[in-house]
Amino acid sequence: MSTAQDPATDPRARLAGLISDAMDGQLAAADILTARGTLTELGVSSLALLRLADTLEDEYGIELDLADPAFYQESVDSLAARLVTR
Repeated sequence: MSTAQDPATDPRARLAGLISDAMDGQLAAADILTARGTLTELGVSSLALLRLADTLEDEYGIELDLADPAFYQESVDSLAARLVTR
């Protein structure tokens, strides 16, 4: 029985993949899923956050305010919850 999460059905897994892509693979999606802390604590740079925001806006049709300091304090869980409840 596999414990891997399917990005097609699990928003956290999809988000972790998008974060990894935005970071040019510097951190694997599996590592992002198990890590705790904010995106910046995980080592997501400001450039990667811009890439991530662009992707999320395109894919989910939401607007993320990059001027809002709260965006930089998002965790994978809190950001995934925002995407699910949009």
